[in-house]
Amino acid sequence: MNSTAPLTFEEAKIEAEWYLGQKEMLRGLVETAKCKSERYYESLLVPWESLQIFFRMVRAWVVGKYCVPADSILMVVAAVIYFLSPFDLIPDAVPVFGLIDDAAVICSVARANLTVIGNFRKWEITPLIDA
Repeated sequence: MNSTAPLTFEEAKIEAEWYLGQKEMLRGLVETAKCKSERYYESLLVPWESLQIFFRMVRAWVVGKYCVPADSILMVVAAVIYFLSPFDLIPDAVPVFGLIDDAAVICSVARANLTVIGNFRKWEITPLIDA
């Protein structure tokens, strides 16, 4: 991640393309983002559930258990990258406001992928119904 200029969502999508070909690196990225999300839980109340779904969806995609449309997985990974970047539109170090842009990106990506997320959540509970 370039630390000299704020990261844009479009730049995060370009970086996400690289991560999609590096599944082990992608797994590490998700784990790092999960740790950050736990630290900032109170600041992420609204997009918290969407972010957790993103993490589970990426993990399932990485291990080949779930197929996600290419555009959707790209957007989800880009949202995770944007969330992880400390230096984006509003730097995370800015008290109170630092995660507002991250929350907005997470919510926007979730909104753009409602059907994909709904299908994934149904897939997640399917084994529980069959048991």
